[in-house]
Amino acid sequence: LLFFRRGGKVAINFIPIAKAADPFLNSITTTYLFIMKFSLSTAFLLAVAPTALGLQSNYLSDLNGAATSSSPSGNFFQTPTDTMPNMDSMYSSAPTGTNTSPAFVSTPANGSYNAPMAGSSTPSQELLELWSAQVSVELSASQLYLSASIWFRNRGYPGMAAWMLDESDEERGHGFAILEFAMKKGFPVVLEALDAPRNDWTSPIEVWESIIEAEQTNTQNLMRLAHTANGCGDYAAMAFLDPFHEEQLEAEDKVTGILNKVRYADPALMAQLDHDLGEEEEDH
Repeated sequence: LLFFRRGGKVAINFIPIAKAADPFLNSITTTYLFIMKFSLSTAFLLAVAPTALGLQSNYLSDLNGAATSSSPSGNFFQTPTDTMPNMDSMYSSAPTGTNTSPAFVSTPANGSYNAPMAGSSTPSQELLELWSAQVSVELSASQLYLSASIWFRNRGYPGMAAWMLDESDEERGHGFAILEFAMKKGFPVVLEALDAPRNDWTSPIEVWESIIEAEQTNTQNLMRLAHTANGCGDYAAMAFLDPFHEEQLEAEDKVTGILNKVRYADPALMAQLDHDLGEEEEDH
């Protein structure tokens, strides 16, 4: 009886004695401790449950987009079926002018993309005229190189004469290639009358100066041709002209180097340069 009426400290101090003295009192003590543990557990759950339910309510409210939500029913972890966004509605509700396609897809304003075919672009009148004229330009350059070859051969420079003759053949080949491309594309080509090439040079320097001027002019012609082709979207023409640009760069560099040597060459050096160009032509 003293165990039940006195404070917990006294009761605890007498528990070992009670257990040893009286088995009946021991069983009562065990029952009392079980009841106390159960009561404490129940009190804890009653205190925590409102907080847990409140957290669940706030979580579901955030998912549903509502300011408040009533206590849930059913499965505590049940996922609402109306919280998943509808992608069609998201795109359809976008502001006017907004690209509603996924970010990794680039779509033109008209909603479709038709890639231009390489051979289906419509050439401009300027492109047609320049292309036709370039055939005659290449043939005119071939004539100039041929005239220079004749001049050098008549003055005892066989190496330079052979080098010029080979360049004449190359320029004529360029003209034929440009003509062939025009035929495949359906470009009209009208051959122009070719002026007689220059042949009144008084020195090797003048000959090489005429050659570098012709190459620089031809480079500008080809660049204008490529620019015009790009303007009308003729990618096949642009691709065709790429090797010509590379050749022009090499040609100008080569002729400039020869001209610089010729300007300061004495007769012995001119003879050596003529020999080197002849061997270069044979290896070519």
